Amino acid sequence: MKKKAIDFSVITRSKITWAVVAEILILLVCFIIRPDFFSISIQPSTGVLYGSLIDILNRSAEITIIAMGMTLAIALGGTDLSVGALVAVSGAMALKLMRWDVLEYSTPGDYTVYPFWMAILLPLLTCMLMGLFNGILISKGGMQPFIATLILMVSGRGIAQILTNGKQFTTMYSPFRVIGQGHLGPIPMPIIIMTVVCIAMAVFVRKTAFGTFVESVGVNKSASRLSGISSDTVIIIVYTLTGLLAGIAGLIYSSRIMSNDSNNAGINYEMDAILAVVIGGTAMTGGKFSLIGTIIGSIIIRTIVTFVYYFGIVAEATMAFKALIIAVVIILQSEPVREYFARRSEKRALQG
Repeated sequence: MKKKAIDFSVITRSKITWAVVAEILILLVCFIIRPDFFSISIQPSTGVLYGSLIDILNRSAEITIIAMGMTLAIALGGTDLSVGALVAVSGAMALKLMRWDVLEYSTPGDYTVYPFWMAILLPLLTCMLMGLFNGILISKGGMQPFIATLILMVSGRGIAQILTNGKQFTTMYSPFRVIGQGHLGPIPMPIIIMTVVCIAMAVFVRKTAFGTFVESVGVNKSASRLSGISSDTVIIIVYTLTGLLAGIAGLIYSSRIMSNDSNNAGINYEMDAILAVVIGGTAMTGGKFSLIGTIIGSIIIRTIVTFVYYFGIVAEATMAFKALIIAVVIILQSEPVREYFARRSEKRALQG
């Protein structure tokens, strides 16, 4: 029986394929610059895995978690510009609850004023309510997602400043440190949290009908409604979920620095999350989406940052250099380029 040949044209037409190729090329250049780039070791003092690849995964956790929710928002044909501000709100509320006595005791200690579960759950609940607010404005209010989420993007940091009276709270509470700086065995905790979130999201959207509902509403809201899908409910769930994921990212961020830092927390996170989704192959027009592609896109963005550091690019030029590399990646994924390589693959297959 003749073995069926692999159709390489299908592979070359996939945006995920070119995202993987782009990541491999960036890693290859990093390896050329630093031959020890792929080396992974265990720190004797902590027993934690250490190396550039581990650092890329570790530091990409916040963007990857946020991008999981952003994928669904973009699949609906919308976006969420408020996620960066919600990161600041989450950290501000957590630090406020742990350091409510900051005016009496300015020196941080290994304690929390309110129970630790409150310092974790209340910020997440608050971010969920803010996401719910976005969803209601879009679904019930008929507002464009760009405008609806812009409201919290602008006001969110102000809310974070009000929560902390414009102060930057600092804590030394050990259980809180575990979220962003701890580890489970040799693996850093942010990677563990990111993995759990990604698996939970994949199960939720692919093992239930919800992912199909999102794609259906993203393609045609009116047709979805006629087929019995409540588009308003789908939109509200997606934006509430996006708020929750931004809250989780905010806890990781604030735990890394053991402070709230409302001015800088989550800066440009919404842009990086959108880029991760687009690089991963999800179209801004809505419809089909790829969570795996989004994860790859997020890792690419963090790898680019590492790449820039290795090149020793000055801070002022980092964003321009980052934009240049992302532009190249997106061009590789463009329809004409993918079709060109697909035609070449088909021609070689016919000649073979």
